[in-house]
Amino acid sequence: MNRPSMSWLLVVPCIAALGCQNGATPASGDGKPTTTTGPEAALSASAAPPGSAAAAAPKGPIPNGIGRPDADIAKVVNPKNEAPYEGPKATVRGTVRIKGDAPPATSFKFPAGKCGEASATYGKFFRVGLEGAAADVLVAVTGYKGFVPAREEAAKITIHGCAFARRTMALTFGQRVEVANIDKIESYMPYLDGAPKKAVLVAVPGGAPVKLYPYEPGHYMLRDELPNPFLTADVYVLAYATHAITGLDGQYEIPGVPVGEVRVSAFLPSLDKVVEQRVTLKEGDNTIDLNLEYDATKDDPEVRKKAAAEKRAEAEKKAADEKKAADTPEKK
Repeated sequence: MNRPSMSWLLVVPCIAALGCQNGATPASGDGKPTTTTGPEAALSASAAPPGSAAAAAPKGPIPNGIGRPDADIAKVVNPKNEAPYEGPKATVRGTVRIKGDAPPATSFKFPAGKCGEASATYGKFFRVGLEGAAADVLVAVTGYKGFVPAREEAAKITIHGCAFARRTMALTFGQRVEVANIDKIESYMPYLDGAPKKAVLVAVPGGAPVKLYPYEPGHYMLRDELPNPFLTADVYVLAYATHAITGLDGQYEIPGVPVGEVRVSAFLPSLDKVVEQRVTLKEGDNTIDLNLEYDATKDDPEVRKKAAAEKRAEAEKKAADEKKAADTPEKK
């Protein structure tokens, strides 16, 4: 089924998995997070006026790699202020495949010699491995009861051959992004489009990771300041920790999920599509395979771009006609 908007990533997990009252933080057209209600309201609530009651301290460990007050993060990821779940746990693993037409080529031009990985990573509309294995898919488990915190303060990614290791990242709100350059010669200047940028940071070969700080939940783009327009990754900062990204083998693994009825969903940003299954998890290993579909006549980026332009032109014509009718005096 088509993903109606990025609100699926934040609203559904928030309501189903966490039981909170938050709304969505959908992505704007420029990749910057735009907030309606919910996360913004929860975060702004921390800036209470003088004399107001202090927020309750969060129960249990909540990784904080962005330097915001712990209470601000807890209001988003643990609004019920629960202790971390300690009951029977499940591990959800499986393979995501994509069926249908082959991915079309992108229009990017790649520098010869130094950018060996770039063409393989960004040369097609989406990445497919053997037997239709789908890479860069965000898989999420939601709908369970209980609070599952993130395991670390940082989500990590590497750059090699002018390419990020994957084209999609998922973080739990409170985690930072760490970008490590494993090239031997080339340097990069990664930044998080949509987050505050106070300085230009350089990822030198074999050096310390560049640390980037998404201060709000939402959708960001990881980019390079150098002239490498193809060097990007979608970054989703979510209100829950039960998520993973598939590699070229299409496989994922999400441990530590409370047992019971849940929703397992797979989202590929380049296709803007979601598939999901409702399952009942048992303690231990649970295998859930998911299949996406690509139809070039509907899902090709140029086809979608043309359809969007036609829809926009229709809306503009309708608005112009309505304005003209409103401005024309009625004949008596």
